[in-house]
Amino acid sequence: MADKDNNMYRSSDDKVIAGVCSGISHKLNFSKWGVRFAFIIGAWFYGITILAYIICWMVFKARPTFNS
Repeated sequence: MADKDNNMYRSSDDKVIAGVCSGISHKLNFSKWGVRFAFIIGAWFYGITILAYIICWMVFKARPTFNS
């Protein structure tokens, strides 16, 4: 049985700002650009996503790569 990682991480190798969206997309198996687009739209209409992004940036641990 494979060892499953249940933690959320920020990507250090595939990031635009802090790697939060890339980490979320990897964890939820979504398109990273789809998650980034959702954050942008959310920030445009509801500014709370900016605060959520900053909180995730502080809370999520950095992970050097998702390939290993």
